[in-house]
Order: sequence, then structure tokens, then C-alpha cells
Amino acid sequence: MSTPAERALAQFQAEASRTTSLLRWGLVGLLGLAGGLDQNRVEGLGFWLVLAAYGVFAVSWFAKVTRRPVSPTTGLVATTIDLVAVTVLSLLAGGGGTLPTLAYVVIPVMAAFRYRPALSAGVGIATILSFALTAAIERPPVDTTTLVAEAAVLTVVAVATFLLSVVLARRATRIRALLADADALTAQVLDAEARERRRLAEDLHDHALQTLLVAGQELDELDGAEAADEALRAGIREIREVVFALHPYVLDEAGLAVAVRRVAERAAGQAGFAVTVEGGQLPSGPHDRLLFGVARELLTNVAKHARAEHVTVALHDDADGRRLEIADDGVGLDRSVLAARLADGHIGLASTRARVEGVGGSFTLDTTAPGTRTVVRVPAGEPDGSTGVRVDA
Repeated sequence: MSTPAERALAQFQAEASRTTSLLRWGLVGLLGLAGGLDQNRVEGLGFWLVLAAYGVFAVSWFAKVTRRPVSPTTGLVATTIDLVAVTVLSLLAGGGGTLPTLAYVVIPVMAAFRYRPALSAGVGIATILSFALTAAIERPPVDTTTLVAEAAVLTVVAVATFLLSVVLARRATRIRALLADADALTAQVLDAEARERRRLAEDLHDHALQTLLVAGQELDELDGAEAADEALRAGIREIREVVFALHPYVLDEAGLAVAVRRVAERAAGQAGFAVTVEGGQLPSGPHDRLLFGVARELLTNVAKHARAEHVTVALHDDADGRRLEIADDGVGLDRSVLAARLADGHIGLASTRARVEGVGGSFTLDTTAPGTRTVVRVPAGEPDGSTGVRVDA
């Protein structure tokens, strides 16, 4: 699973690929228009056959980048094909001074969208050299002043697009840095919260709970104190519930699978639904405490709002890391209601998703089927607080 910075860069590059693919359609149209207007220089069918082949490439490449992102190397191959196509078409139209050579100005613009200044500079230089090649073999000879003027315009465009690429690359770098800072802050917040929960749990267990236990022992020695004894024992149970909620000692002692099973059974007992827990014992993982908190939050929501009769909890390891899945047959989740609750300050699910985002996981919430199905994945082999996210909701 990639980091948010890597995801942001990949998204930028995917958008750049789609943008340049659309510009390539414009380039094909420009070449066709130039060829039609310069028919006295365009001889035979060669020009139109090459243009048709280039048009087919433009359409197929757009379909390719729409389906999936392409690598920078593959994108460079496409840019090379653009440059070769414009050069061949310019030569078929008669070389320098013909209208098709005007299409050269589009190629540096297309390269500027790739957030790679070195690539933009290389494409600009290659474009100027290709233009010089066509100018050297023009047919018939063209006024030198016209060629110099066209070369100057092309040079200015190449320099401008290189500078634009530098600006875009710097902004992308800054965005990656901001994302990294945000992820580091999220990790610090999660660590601080975990430490505070542990401290509160230890204080309750070592002081308040022990005091109540001593008081209970003293009440056992008294007669006629049944009501007080029952109330005291209820208070002890409640404090133990709070201690478990604050810091799940069973997670440290018995592992994630046992802790999640215990939470599921407690939620089932409170809400009256049947629960099935799938998955056996798992080795200790770097994000077990996070997954336990997510399971507790989701099961609490099911117990409070779902009105479910049966809930399935699955916990497994797969190729991408560790996966937690919770599905219920309840009333489902209305997204408009969820948005309204979020606006009112109820941020349980949003906070849960943010926690998963903070460690490079994915949080998928499916409300299309009867009930609700939530799948949470976290990466393996990275410490808590690492970065990265893929969110589908």
C-alpha cells in the first residue's frame, strides 16, 4: 500500500496522462487542418495515411490511460511517438515553412504536464532539433526570416513550458511534504491517545477498582447489606467495562483475534443479536491496536443503530496485510443521515476512517446490500503511525 504522498503523485501523473491524451487529439486535428490548408505542398496519400495512423494511436492511447495509469517510461514512449509523427508529417508536407510544422509548439506543452522538469527540457530540445531538421530540407526553399521567426517562437514555448514544469514539480513536492507532515502529526496524536488511555485504565484499575473490591469484601462480612452489595458489584462490573474499553489488556495477553471475539460477544450480549466470528489466532501485527479500536467502534455502532439479527466478524491475513470485515443484516446506513450526523459533530466513523488512513490502510463502507458491510485493511510490516491511504466509501 502506497503512502499518501505517493498516491498524490500518482494521481497527478494520471491526470497529466489524461490531459496530454486529450491534447493529442487536438494535435491530430491541428495537423489535419494544416494539411488541408496547405494542399499545394502536401502531395500524394502518404501524409493522410500517416495522419490516420497517428489518429488511431491517439484514440487507443487515450483508452489505455483511462483504464489504468501508465509509468513515466511508457509516457516518454508516447511523447517520442508524438515527436516522430509531427516530424514525418512535416517532411511529407514539404519540410520547413509548411503549416504542419506549427504543430511542433504543442509537444513541449504536452510534456510540461508530467511534473518532470528534466523531461520537459529534453522534449523541448528534441522538438527544436526536429524543427531544425525539417527546416534544413524544406521543399521548395522558404524565406529564412520566416524559419527564424518560427524557430524563435518554438524556443520561447519550450522555455516557458520548462519553467511551468518546474513550478508544477515544486508544488507537487510541497504537497508531498505537507502530506508527510500531516501523517506524522496523525501518528503523534494516535500515540498520545493510546498513552492516555493506558494511563486512565491503570489509574482506574489500581485505585478506584481496588477500593471498590475492598469495600465489597467488607460488605460480605455484614448482614442485611444485600442491596448495597449488589449495587457495589454492579459498579465494579461497570468500571471493569470502562477499563477494558480504555485499554484492552486481553489484546496484550491473548492477541487480536481473542480481543475482537470478546468485543463482538459483548456487543452481541448488549444488543441481542447473534454473532459469528471467523478467523483463527493470528501472529502479533504492527496495527493490532488500531484494528481492535476499529472493531470496537464498528460493533458499537451496530449495537446502537443497526437493529441487526446477525453480525459476522472476520479477521484474516492476506497479501496486502491484515483485513477486518464486519457485516450485519440490519437496517443499513443512510449516507445522508451519516453526513448530517457528521455535521452535528458525531465523528465516530470519520475518526475511525482517519485512523486507518493514518497508517496506510483502506476503509470500504458498503451500504448497497441489505445491512452494512465494512472492510478495513491495514498494511503489514510497518510500525503504527506509518503513512499511506486508500479510501473507498
